[in-house]
Amino acid sequence: MTAPEAFRDRLKRPLIGTFVKTAAYQNMEILALAGLDCVVIDAEHAPFSPGDLDRMILAGRAGGLPVLVRVAGLEPGPIAACLDMGATGIVVPHVRSVADAQAAVAAAKYAGRRGFSPSPRAGGYGTRGATAYLAAADGETSVWCQIEDEEALAHLDAIAAVPGVDCLFVGRADLSLSLKVESTADPKVTEAVRAVGRACQGAGIAAGLFVPGTAEIRERMAEGYDAFICGSDQSWLLDAAKAKKAGFPS
Repeated sequence: MTAPEAFRDRLKRPLIGTFVKTAAYQNMEILALAGLDCVVIDAEHAPFSPGDLDRMILAGRAGGLPVLVRVAGLEPGPIAACLDMGATGIVVPHVRSVADAQAAVAAAKYAGRRGFSPSPRAGGYGTRGATAYLAAADGETSVWCQIEDEEALAHLDAIAAVPGVDCLFVGRADLSLSLKVESTADPKVTEAVRAVGRACQGAGIAAGLFVPGTAEIRERMAEGYDAFICGSDQSWLLDAAKAKKAGFPS
């Protein structure tokens, strides 16, 4: 029997996922059935309790769906808790410097400062064995650093080169605010997106981007992007509901 492909290896090819903003484990089951490459639970901007996260991550794992969690910041406690629950990795917002990227990796990896226990879900409740789990865990955990601040743009190559960083993920909405422009389509934002793609290509890591839909994906792939988080469970539900309403005879 062939072992399932590791998610960090999956990052070597284009992938598509979505944000999950609703604390409903059924949504995770449905998205797993859709065949997505991953989802990102948005614990930065949506109200997820630890119990919610536990059930959502469990549902994703049961469906074979890699689950990353966008955490609220660099606090090591919440990062470790998500990974102990069995999350595939983390997405860390507002990474502005090499020091921020190093802190994110350290919080997520046992080789850094993550507290070790083989007893949670990630360790198979102790069945993986402490030595085997410790040897495998850091290689399994994916760390994405979100680029959404003007300050980060001066350090892209160095941030991308931090060992343990798998992806630089661009948040164009916050980036446009930081650059003091009115639109994510502003040339300053467009050039920043291209610069992140170049930095990731130079470092040999994935370049990630939030996209509201799929129309621009081919264009962005030509710029070095290969990880796309498209909309969210809520926006997809809204779009589908609007389409049904629009098609209803009046």
